Amino acid sequence: MAKKLTDYNLSDLYDWIEMGQPPNVPQEFATYVDLLDKIRGMLNRIDKFGSNDVIVNHLVTFEPGLKGNRIRATEMISEALEYFYSQKSLSKKAWCLWYATQLEKAYNLAIAIAKNTNDIDKATKILERSGKFRDMAESTELQLPDDMFKKPIKIYSMDMSLMDRNNEDRQAIEMWLDENVKDVPLKTIEAIKQEALINPVKIFKDEDENPRKS
Repeated sequence: MAKKLTDYNLSDLYDWIEMGQPPNVPQEFATYVDLLDKIRGMLNRIDKFGSNDVIVNHLVTFEPGLKGNRIRATEMISEALEYFYSQKSLSKKAWCLWYATQLEKAYNLAIAIAKNTNDIDKATKILERSGKFRDMAESTELQLPDDMFKKPIKIYSMDMSLMDRNNEDRQAIEMWLDENVKDVPLKTIEAIKQEALINPVKIFKDEDENPRKS
């Protein structure tokens, strides 16, 4: 006797993956597999299908093989989570990976609409929670490479030759400043020339120099 859509489950799918032949897929079984993928898509559309109840209502209303069968529709949501988010069919792992995926999507959205550093800080907390779920799914301590904890190399210099680059013609820069920047206070021009390495850099100010004056 041929099986109905509601008779198939993950055991049938795993058995077919191991031993099945593509030309011999029963129509109702193909519909079952397609429906699992459709449910996966709905689970990822949290903007439209925000809860399992919404998905169940959709399934029992619009899917002919599940009409009125809320129990089987609910079971198929669990099967979709199990199949697409767990390689070893572990329920805990499947749920952890699904939650991690949803949090990462929320993080990407939060970063996209962030307007300041405070928004970015809030977004990173979402990402941290996602990492915890993935950690729980693997049941192993997260290992980060040692290089991530090394202090980065920082170079502060206007001398481009230190970075294997050619310096600009400082004499030309000085001539341009003298000709075009005439309304700026002399101390400001002197500071610009020091930063451009045209004049020697003064590390200590003279006693009569007031840093509050231009």
